[in-house]
Amino acid sequence: MTQVLITISKGIIENASLFESPAQAILALSEHVKQMNPEHDDAALYDREGFIANAKHFLDENDQYRENEELIEAVSKETLKPLFIIGNPEHRLGFMVASPDDPLAYANPAEAISDLGTMRKDFGKHLTLYQVLPVSVPVVRKADLINHNAESEIEDFDMKLVEEYIFEGK
Repeated sequence: MTQVLITISKGIIENASLFESPAQAILALSEHVKQMNPEHDDAALYDREGFIANAKHFLDENDQYRENEELIEAVSKETLKPLFIIGNPEHRLGFMVASPDDPLAYANPAEAISDLGTMRKDFGKHLTLYQVLPVSVPVVRKADLINHNAESEIEDFDMKLVEEYIFEGK
């Protein structure tokens, strides 16, 4: 999951940095707080689910930097191992997952890059590496899902099994 570190100086956004690793992101926040002027600067770390931490987590009551190993450890533990797939975005049927062999996904980025290089040699540079992220929010309207299932002649669909991905809106 991607994290964004937003740094502020004198009330103006100074920088926004993206991180793929919560451990790297929280350490970057800690390092920024070490060097910032708490009177004029601030920083906060967010992910897709919202606020993670800010500069105050690394400042004592006198606005002096302090290590917060407990927070660093807690955020670092939440690191999800990334999952990679190789895809062909130019396939005539639309996006297609490609693989030299099973499995179709990779937990080891070195293995994914190695297979991608081999496949590009054989099939072309259009093959692309993607990182798979779990979906944690609703992505389809209930009415659209009902219409799709009707058009696909799916009669015994149980919406309760996927309700976390369905919203009621228009």
